[in-house]
Amino acid sequence: MTRPQRPRLTLKIMFYAIFDVVGMVFFATGAMWFARGQSLFIADFPSTMAEALAAIIGGLLLMLWAAAQILRELITRPVNVVEEGK
Repeated sequence: MTRPQRPRLTLKIMFYAIFDVVGMVFFATGAMWFARGQSLFIADFPSTMAEALAAIIGGLLLMLWAAAQILRELITRPVNVVEEGK
């Protein structure tokens, strides 16, 4: 019984993972403002409810986009690369 090969980390996947982390930070920044009314990392951002909502929506969209791109990269690997284990 052969085990399936683990996917290799490529520069493209790492690039999308960085965008995913940025989206998480934006989402957490907006959520922190709604929960406690204070900034997470940058002083006075967000300072209004509209900025906090924009940070939450923007962060969520960025996370979803990055995760979809990572999955697309993992799914579209060539068959011969999967078979050879590269």
